[in-house]
Amino acid sequence: MIKSFLVLLLLFIASFGIAQKSTTWYNHTLLDVKNLERSVAFYTKVFQADTIPYPFPPSHQYIVKWVRLGDGIELHLSQWLNDTTTVISETPSVPGHIGFVHLGFMVNSIDDFLKRLMEVRSDYKSGKYKQPIIDKMPNGAKTIEIKDPDGNEIHVIETMPAKKSMNR
Repeated sequence: MIKSFLVLLLLFIASFGIAQKSTTWYNHTLLDVKNLERSVAFYTKVFQADTIPYPFPPSHQYIVKWVRLGDGIELHLSQWLNDTTTVISETPSVPGHIGFVHLGFMVNSIDDFLKRLMEVRSDYKSGKYKQPIIDKMPNGAKTIEIKDPDGNEIHVIETMPAKKSMNR
């Protein structure tokens, strides 16, 4: 009887733990590439990725394609419309840059995430990095840009209710 109770209790605890969702999870990486169509072809053919809609208005500086690599995992590819023959790895997000731009994470609440960031990262309290400014995605989701201790860019997006959006 006690053994059965303990097994049931263990199953209940395990199922409760599985049902809990983390408040933060990985979403995407943005890469600047030399040839957008070649890169999209590579990821869709080699990794069997699906292209997904890009929700922002077109830019006069770059063209972008997004691909889905798995459930909730995306790769964002962009090509600058100017000369991209030189790889500039020191300064991401500038015209002409080729390579890593940022990591993307989803969070349940930008407000809770910012509170935790300010509690645990002295880089922001000391003024080394500017305080993140809350912006909005085209679907209304809150979003911020932050940096890790090495200065790598991280894009943080607040989830939207499932009935309104697929986090975009």
